Amino acid sequence: MKNIITVSREYGSGGYEIGQKVAEALGYKFYDRELIAQLADQLMVSESYIENQENKLVKKNIFRELAPFFADSMGADADYIYDEQGKFIVKLAEEGNCVIAGRRADYYLRNNENALHLFFYADEEYKVKRIMEAEKCSKDEALKKIADMDKRRKTSYEYTTGRKWADRHNYDRMICTSSLGSDKCVEEIVNLIKLSQQ
Repeated sequence: MKNIITVSREYGSGGYEIGQKVAEALGYKFYDRELIAQLADQLMVSESYIENQENKLVKKNIFRELAPFFADSMGADADYIYDEQGKFIVKLAEEGNCVIAGRRADYYLRNNENALHLFFYADEEYKVKRIMEAEKCSKDEALKKIADMDKRRKTSYEYTTGRKWADRHNYDRMICTSSLGSDKCVEEIVNLIKLSQQ
């Protein structure tokens, strides 16, 4: 039975919104910012502190490629935060009936038989159009946002997990949102979950 969904996605693919709609259709909890808030409360730190550790994690991985010895002295707190985040996600998943966006949840829950791991991607034109409309920016700005955000996700994911970001072997389904459209994606995922529970 699948009652946990992890959502990984390219920036601008619409995977986040699809995850929200799937959660709503199934009556599941949706975790993203809420997860950070709960983790911050548990660790007695601010949400901004956790987000700052994410930045350190990305920088640490970049420096590791350039100067490994220097990198080792960076981001000890970041490593701790993300170890704790992994434990928190595993514990959260024990309750079931949830959709978790990002946060390397597919990795932390890789051995959970009740988890369905999804990765959303899309054609560049589709992503650019969505970002231009949502963020009121130019095409060049949208392209830069896509490149920057996906680089951050890739760097953070690969440093934390030791796996390749967007590698099909890490997911149960790779879904092209520009091919299917948002509504069809939601419909197919909801049906897939319901079939797994019969």
